[in-house]
Amino acid sequence: METTLRDSPASNSLLLAPPADPLDEILRRINLIRLARGADALYELPSACTAWDGGGCVLERAFDDLGVLVVDYTRAYGRGFEFEHGLGDFVRDFDAGRHPRLLA
Repeated sequence: METTLRDSPASNSLLLAPPADPLDEILRRINLIRLARGADALYELPSACTAWDGGGCVLERAFDDLGVLVVDYTRAYGRGFEFEHGLGDFVRDFDAGRHPRLLA
């Protein structure tokens, strides 16, 4: 029988351990949203890529398997659904170039 990431001790420690840096806090918040929607937690933030590489901002790629197509400063949208993500400060910081390690 397979163990999902959600059921593994590693995912619990990922969510409960104190964040090592601001991106760890963002990952934790993304994982809380993912878990609330029935998806497995991520171990790391996905890198952003250009339209030439298939498109996708960091949050679009983090929520891609949930069916999210577009993320703006306050909400994420898919076909027939949307939700508030509460990560607007992160999106603004990313757009301002404060997280260069998240670029592919």
